[in-house]
Amino acid sequence: MKKIIFFCVSAVIFSCSKGSDSDVETQNIVTPTTPPVVVTPPAPPEPDFDNDSIYSTTSYNDLYTYWIAFQKTASLFDVDLSYIEDVVIQSGTRNGTTMASAEGSCHDYIYIVVDESRFRNAETAERIFTMYHEFGHDIFNASHAGGGLMAPNIRELDYKLFQTEVSDFFNKVDFVEWTDEECEQIREITEPYPG
Repeated sequence: MKKIIFFCVSAVIFSCSKGSDSDVETQNIVTPTTPPVVVTPPAPPEPDFDNDSIYSTTSYNDLYTYWIAFQKTASLFDVDLSYIEDVVIQSGTRNGTTMASAEGSCHDYIYIVVDESRFRNAETAERIFTMYHEFGHDIFNASHAGGGLMAPNIRELDYKLFQTEVSDFFNKVDFVEWTDEECEQIREITEPYPG
């Protein structure tokens, strides 16, 4: 009986293996594929005052942030302002139409007075331009004659234009110092330093 079972099992295995070699056709099965999904990340936003790494740190609630931003900007042009320790930025009411004034021009200190209500209600670009303009007066004794960043009137500001004006200022393209005569006149009309 063992021989019959062995014979039957052998016959089945032999016929299965033999049949699988010759009886089954090989077919190439093509499975449909979908094209890969390409995800394009959104383009970074155009740089502007609100998403610039330096300007976006400024706040009209903390006037000193404009000094920090100005120092960082100066360092981009290899201008070191770390030696300046005594900086007074005071809010108050200004007479006339100015949003801020550099009371330390032609002096050896930085003293800027900001009209709080005008400053708070101004656009971000106008606030940054105003503070950079006033720092230009107090730190570098830059006059309005240079134009650009030091132009006497703020116009509607474009971020790229401002970047160009800042570069021209720090690279001394648009930079003219007050004359000795102008400094004499400035000293006569500036507010006394509170420090």
